Amino acid sequence: MPAKSILITGATGRIGANVARHMADLGHHIRALVLPEDSQTTKLESLGIETVQGDITSFDDVRMACRDIQTVFHLGAAFQAGGPFTPEQYMHANVQATFHVFEAARENAADVKHVVFSSTDATLDKYPPTGNSEPITETTLSQTQTDWYGFTKFLGERLADRFVRADGVPITVVRFPMVWGAGEFPDFAQFRMAYFIEYFRRRSDRHAIEMLAHLESLANGGNPLVIACDPNGRSWMKHTLDVRDIAHGFEQLLGSETTIGNTYQLGAPGPFTWREVVPAIARATGEQIVETRMAHMVPTYYEFDLSAAHSDFGYSPTHDWKSTLEEAIRFTTEGSDTIIPTVAS
Repeated sequence: MPAKSILITGATGRIGANVARHMADLGHHIRALVLPEDSQTTKLESLGIETVQGDITSFDDVRMACRDIQTVFHLGAAFQAGGPFTPEQYMHANVQATFHVFEAARENAADVKHVVFSSTDATLDKYPPTGNSEPITETTLSQTQTDWYGFTKFLGERLADRFVRADGVPITVVRFPMVWGAGEFPDFAQFRMAYFIEYFRRRSDRHAIEMLAHLESLANGGNPLVIACDPNGRSWMKHTLDVRDIAHGFEQLLGSETTIGNTYQLGAPGPFTWREVVPAIARATGEQIVETRMAHMVPTYYEFDLSAAHSDFGYSPTHDWKSTLEEAIRFTTEGSDTIIPTVAS
């Protein structure tokens, strides 16, 4: 593929820095729009990419950054783990800024041939009382979220639809699930008892009080790993994504005209269960394990159908939970430069 000029917003984040490096390694010219005071810009210094200072909430800055650009990867956003953010900040960063990107692409239609907008599975109602019995497609679940992150990303998706249909702006929407960066997978809070104890401590109903006593007894003053199960004994299940597969997915999306106007869910090759992962973490860390049924709590139980992304642009993720865990352990014990860390040291 001929080299392209690519603008990346959010280029200093967990996803953006790794996408930027991957695209630069492929020979593309990368321009990163970065905040003037962003200390994480150091992650980009060795990548040989162009950095321009600006703010996605400023239309003038976004318009300037889009000049002479063929592809825009819009990754910049206010998201749950980066906050806390106020409702106003969510609206500015996730809605107003997304409008700026799409409008700048419309104005610069002679150059901009593709905009990839990163959305999230947090727009979806993934937690029915008994889990999801079938894999989730892009359209099987409703989008009625009220938390500000999921709601504002949903508004971004609606903006994309409007700009595609009304103005012909070439936009593709991709939804990410939880994304793992360097060394992060074994530290997921929901693998350990403290998460569940805190959840039930925040409630005052009789069932919560009973569950809290049960969990505190199992913990025995510690914070063991937990194989969490639903009331019927079925292990919890979750579908996430290794940041390396996002980088390859964006490579496959690059210049894909057949994806314009569509929304795609990305994910790992398959989901993982707590019953698979927790013992593997214990073998690596030496931590204690307990198994229990999390009664009176909506279970995590879902996987995504990735067939649309596979058929339309050849999305073929390779990093299952074992690969993600192996790399995380290597990063924390030996050090590794395979993934750019979320926070620069």
